[in-house]
Amino acid sequence: MKQHNSQDRATAEQAVNFVYANLVDVSRIQIIFPVIIVALFWGKVDTINSVLWCACSTMVYLARILLTVAYRKRPKDANPYIWGHYFTVTSLISGLLWGLAAFLYNVPNSSSEQIFLIVLIVGTAAGASIISSYWMPGYLCFAIPAVSLTCTRLIFQGDTAQITLGIALFLYLFILIGVARKTRQAGYDVINLRFQNVELIERLEGEKDRAETASRAKTQFLASANHDLRQPVHALSLISYSLKDELVSERGKNLYQQLDHTVGNLNSLLASLLDLSQLDAGALKAELSTVKLRTIAAQIYSEYSSVAAEKNLALRIHTIDASIRTDHTLILRLIGNLLSNAIRYTDNGGILLGFRRRKGQIMVEIWDTGMGIHQDQIDSIFSEFYQIEGSKNSSDSGLGLGLAICQRIAELLDTRIELSSTPGRGSVFRFTVPEVPHQVTLENATHSQKPEALQNTTALVIDDDLMGLNAVAAVLAQHDVNLLLAQSSERAMEQLDQLDTPLDFILSDFRLAGELNGVELVREIQNRPGFADVPAMIMTGDTAKEVLSMLDSCNLPVLNKPVSASSLLDGLNSLLKQ
Repeated sequence: MKQHNSQDRATAEQAVNFVYANLVDVSRIQIIFPVIIVALFWGKVDTINSVLWCACSTMVYLARILLTVAYRKRPKDANPYIWGHYFTVTSLISGLLWGLAAFLYNVPNSSSEQIFLIVLIVGTAAGASIISSYWMPGYLCFAIPAVSLTCTRLIFQGDTAQITLGIALFLYLFILIGVARKTRQAGYDVINLRFQNVELIERLEGEKDRAETASRAKTQFLASANHDLRQPVHALSLISYSLKDELVSERGKNLYQQLDHTVGNLNSLLASLLDLSQLDAGALKAELSTVKLRTIAAQIYSEYSSVAAEKNLALRIHTIDASIRTDHTLILRLIGNLLSNAIRYTDNGGILLGFRRRKGQIMVEIWDTGMGIHQDQIDSIFSEFYQIEGSKNSSDSGLGLGLAICQRIAELLDTRIELSSTPGRGSVFRFTVPEVPHQVTLENATHSQKPEALQNTTALVIDDDLMGLNAVAAVLAQHDVNLLLAQSSERAMEQLDQLDTPLDFILSDFRLAGELNGVELVREIQNRPGFADVPAMIMTGDTAKEVLSMLDSCNLPVLNKPVSASSLLDGLNSLLKQ
């Protein structure tokens, strides 16, 4: 048996710990997927084979849950490599079953169902990299059979379009493996850095400094890995939008809505990670202005009343005629996150958002009639990834980042969130903001604009990632935009040299292959004769503090990946109307 030194073993143990710490929650979600597939293809394939496949897939996820229970009871000196191999075996079986599904559910004249199945298989392989990449053999044993068998079915049993898709997915498999390797390396670097810091801290500063160093390591990991994690999701979001007009049947429309909802949830989770890394990196600053409470109340009600109504909850807002001194965007995010949390954990009754004066301050309160929080959990709920006991079985319980983000925003706004709760009866979150007495405020309402300004424009789009470039092109082409596409600064310049019509705008990714980044390339283009007034927008998946600081000072509008189609269109529409 191969011998491993103590440092390698300790690193492997931390990686395996991470995998098993998240395995149950992931399995609880993924166990639903086989049932959805069986229901979708019910009556279209052999029922016995379909039920047998579903049962085998379900047993794998149940086995993972039991394996996690056994792992938690393992001896302290247990070999982490053995437990990693157990996980690898379940990954291989799961990957083979998902690959087999591509053959089992290959039904002629069912393009909508086939698209849904392929997106689910490839999406599962992409999502698995977030956790499984920490134990790379496990990820490879899942992704390779799942995606490659799907490609094989498309190439050898499909028409020309399916053959092309099969080849593209095969290339995408290599991209997924590359992203997983980068994620694994970033995670292992953080683990090794943590060990080095522990040794230093034990000699010099003790437990407090060690916790702070671990927090910095976590922020470093999010900043370095988020770009690579969000890039496939960014492309998937835009591609799903492009499929909207292709799925014309009623079933196809329903499938698109399910796909769009799933992609939206994934975007939301990644956006939470981005918010957390930006706040920890100090990249967000409070820009104070005077804001009317009635404006805040109207914006909050417009956004969250329908969300509450979906759960048959009443959302009531009690406001007063007053103005506050705060950051308009951050206060909306703070109240919005607290309201989302209240709605998520409330099944009956309602939510109340109230504003009242108290000693020259405005007290903001969010009341709910939800499950409540036990006293011994109150100090923990603002920690990252913490979930209230009894909520983990919920499919909408999230990652446990919402309140951690709220606490950091509150610190930026120089306030403190207070919590009172009674288990079984509900909770109330409250914080104060300064009141501005007797002052008239001028505020600009934000409206979602239709992309009519994009019609018949000419755009230069630059992105070194071909999938992301094609996804953006697919969205813009649906709105009659004439496109110049480039994967490098050199190709962008060549396109401009051949241009015989006016250029209306530039859309560039920040991270480009070569010496220039997106901002530098835009400046170089605008320095050319005739291009000085061409507006430009930057897209980025970077969260490093120095990059965010550069983008903040470049005076160019920025879209953070993953970018939804609506956000992209609204942003460009606003850019052209300036």
